[in-house]
Amino acid sequence: MKRIKIELCQGTSCHLLGCRELADAVNSLPASRRDQIDLCMADCLKSCRKGPNVRINGTIFSGMTPDGLLTILEEHFCLTAAD
Repeated sequence: MKRIKIELCQGTSCHLLGCRELADAVNSLPASRRDQIDLCMADCLKSCRKGPNVRINGTIFSGMTPDGLLTILEEHFCLTAAD
């Protein structure tokens, strides 16, 4: 399966709006799912007023929540929290 690249914006605005909780959500996935993900931090995704922002395989998602991120992974990448 193709790996999923997730970049979490760690700019000041996104940091204050919850990028750490997004990282925690990804890290809470079972190891078999987590192994399919390259998770990294990005300096700024240039959508500060819409944060927190996430770039998944090149597509930016704004106003992200932990549940929203897990839903995107499940719906678009067939990556569920189940083992």
